Amino acid sequence: MATLKDIAQRANISTSTISRFLNEDPTLSVSEDKKRAILEAVESLGYQSPKRSKKQFIHHEAPKTNEPVGAHVVMLNFLTPTQEIDDPYFTSIRAGIQNRCLEKGIDLRTLHLDQVDTNLKLIENSPALIAVGHFADHVVDTLYKANRNIIFVDSNPLGSKTDAVLIDRFALSEEVMQNILKNRCKRPAFIGNNEERLHVFRKVTKENGLYHETLCKVSKEYCIESGYQAMKEMLRLDELPDVVYAATDMVAVGVYRAIYECGLTIPGDIQVIGTNDISSARHMSPSLTTMRLFPFEMGEIAIDMFIEKMAGRPYKKTVLFGHEFIWRDSFKMA
Repeated sequence: MATLKDIAQRANISTSTISRFLNEDPTLSVSEDKKRAILEAVESLGYQSPKRSKKQFIHHEAPKTNEPVGAHVVMLNFLTPTQEIDDPYFTSIRAGIQNRCLEKGIDLRTLHLDQVDTNLKLIENSPALIAVGHFADHVVDTLYKANRNIIFVDSNPLGSKTDAVLIDRFALSEEVMQNILKNRCKRPAFIGNNEERLHVFRKVTKENGLYHETLCKVSKEYCIESGYQAMKEMLRLDELPDVVYAATDMVAVGVYRAIYECGLTIPGDIQVIGTNDISSARHMSPSLTTMRLFPFEMGEIAIDMFIEKMAGRPYKKTVLFGHEFIWRDSFKMA
């Protein structure tokens, strides 16, 4: 059976865009050419989706499966629609969730953080809740009181009390830092949030006598602007960093901009390492060395875990995804 990945390959359009289009996302802006390409790929591949409109798509009889066709699940996203558009990582997680729901005939109902209080009954009555992102303690308490069948994606605030789908931030940041040490970098810098990657960066640099507080920029945002502003501050220092570890590729884009505005080069003056391997990372100049993650697959696995729950799985489960270091031109191989 055809999947969103098949359509993406045929239409040469990202899976996240296709998923949002098929789900009639009101925040999506897409050209008529792309709409036509998606529809043509859907028709030629015989893609089957319970969400499709009869006016837009060719009808195909849904296959008979043993999966809970007709079931529904609520997905709660901690980002606003506008924030999510600017974050390819969480957009890909949502696309993976939507894709698996479409494949399995599961009705997906989406909420954002500001809609929790007015939709508590919906959350309470749902067979499970998929909570994507990072939530304040009081929100976690509210959610757990409303529905104990929670599957957290990219966080695990309640430990063994709930299911979770995670990336191993400790392991991936350890690998980044070991490569920085192997390259004999003397003034490593970090730009990101206050989480595991920051903690590993501080631990490793302090252990090796390389820590400088001015080269550690903590921000609440994972965006181009936060990377740009943090890098601009570092570029005012008397001694510049020789490598920047950016918590996301979007942050790295801002880092590139600030470095080039200052008349410096990458990797000649400052090397850069990102995280996520977004589609544009290989096309940056120079191409971005980064850590490849698997957010689309994380979203799919969250729905697989929901299906297991509905089939009677009696225990809680945590799935920990791996990563892959992608060597490109922004960081010199030792």
